[in-house]
Amino acid sequence: MTFMGIYLLTALIIQENGADVAVGIDERNGKYGFEIYGIIREKYRAHLTSEGLYDSEEIAEIEGRKTLDSILSLDLRKKRKELNEILGEEKEMIGKIIEASEE
Repeated sequence: MTFMGIYLLTALIIQENGADVAVGIDERNGKYGFEIYGIIREKYRAHLTSEGLYDSEEIAEIEGRKTLDSILSLDLRKKRKELNEILGEEKEMIGKIIEASEE
C-alpha cells in the first residue's frame, strides 16, 4: 500500500524513528536531489531518495523538507491498528526479525 507514492512501511518507519533531509548532486545531470534518512542503531538508513530534479541545493532542501513534513503529518493511526490486528500474536516475532535485519 502506498501514500503519496511511498510505501506505507516507509512512512511508518519515518514517523516512528525520526528522519532528516540530506541534499546531493546527481552526477548524471548536474542537478540536485534529496534523500530522507534516519539514523537507526547508529547506522545511516536511506528511506526515500529523489532524482536530481532541482537547479539548486536550496530548492532541493525545501522540496525534501516539504516531503518529510507531508509524511510526518499523515494520520496513520488507523493503518497501525490494522497492521496490529493482522499481525496479532506474531507481531513480536516479526519485530525481532526486523530488528535483526537492521543490525
